[in-house]
Amino acid sequence: MSIGKIVLTKRRGVVPALAVTGLVLSLALACGQPDPAQFETVELTPPAVRMVAQPSDEATVPAPQAVESEAQPAVEEPAQSGTPETESQLTASAITAAHDEVMSGIYERTVPSVVGLRVLKSITIGGAAPGMPQGDFLSRAAGSGFVWDDEGHIVTNKHVIDEADRIIVVLSDGTQTDAELVGDDPDSDLAVIRVTDDTVRPPAIALGDSDTIKPGQLALAIGDPFSRGFSMTSGIISAVGRTINPTDSNFSVPRVVQHDAATNPGNSGGPLLNRKGEVVGINTQIISETGGFSGVGLAIPVNLAKLVAPSLIADGQYEYPFIGIRGVSMSPDIALAMDLPPDTRGALVLAVGTGTAAEEAGLRASDRLTVVNGAELPIGGDIITAMNGAPMTGMDDVVAYTVEHTQPGDTVEFTIMREGEEMRMEITMGARPE
Repeated sequence: MSIGKIVLTKRRGVVPALAVTGLVLSLALACGQPDPAQFETVELTPPAVRMVAQPSDEATVPAPQAVESEAQPAVEEPAQSGTPETESQLTASAITAAHDEVMSGIYERTVPSVVGLRVLKSITIGGAAPGMPQGDFLSRAAGSGFVWDDEGHIVTNKHVIDEADRIIVVLSDGTQTDAELVGDDPDSDLAVIRVTDDTVRPPAIALGDSDTIKPGQLALAIGDPFSRGFSMTSGIISAVGRTINPTDSNFSVPRVVQHDAATNPGNSGGPLLNRKGEVVGINTQIISETGGFSGVGLAIPVNLAKLVAPSLIADGQYEYPFIGIRGVSMSPDIALAMDLPPDTRGALVLAVGTGTAAEEAGLRASDRLTVVNGAELPIGGDIITAMNGAPMTGMDDVVAYTVEHTQPGDTVEFTIMREGEEMRMEITMGARPE
């Protein structure tokens, strides 16, 4: 095998292709709990956006035939008897062409299932200067969404359609139609709306698995930023397992996806796609010091939407399980202050709510503070190390497992460490308070 030459064996009916990675991600909020003084949280829905007519020349182009990528052996295999072997050399031009075909193919296949949203809201203005008008006015906001099913349901962010008097859906071909709110969930910042015109039924988009994505994989964001028409940006998955707090909720969203695909006001609620064109996240926030995109976007994992959206469609709301604790991830300083090995992992229980499942089961909260290196640290509470046998390395794991694997009324076995001794207890999950 010569240097600078790649030789692939091309079998009949299979075209060699290059798996191209790119930059991707979505809009998000401060993830990893940065110092609020250093960062500004920016919603991807602008407070006021002028109405912009969608281009009518975005004709849907038939998607090119999918190209399958195969890893080929480094050593050429002997050709079968009677079948001549064909070799193909990848050139820079061929690689670029394959990349272009993959990226444009994803856009053409998925953009019919992506929508732009124009949201009209009534606002009351009072206390204006003498001579200035007062009373009710109509404000305009914008966002994006994607088609969930064949019944006209569309998933977007709650903050996009919050307090809407009218929701206008804009399709990629320029069609505009009204939609109604079906249900929303402040704890995940998700909402489901439905197109009211039964003759307008854009195709549903394919859903991926957000549990399988890894940093470095291709990420694509499609939406209607600034209400200027549909566009796609690319990047990579920057990190997984982030945690954010939606604006209208006291609870955290676990397993949030961080990416660097450019997202801006108007992208909120739009899909974050993988290299197959499947939704792996819902763009919701960005972290920025300037108010513009700075390379850190956050997307709600699609697997959470798979739990929430069906309940919103059926009941208009989603009921979360609830333990009834406030906790913090163990650190070496806390462990040493509690006379435990510094590598002790788990979630330290800081507080237990009155009348909650945790109180009924007998979980103990921290009962004192100690000072380490000039900082006060809580100690003395139970440390949650496993749930139903699944290891818990910190509080984020407890939140994620509770949301993803339990329901109100489920009985869960908790493994805890109390005063250096391991023990087990069963806790019957309650329902998260509104």
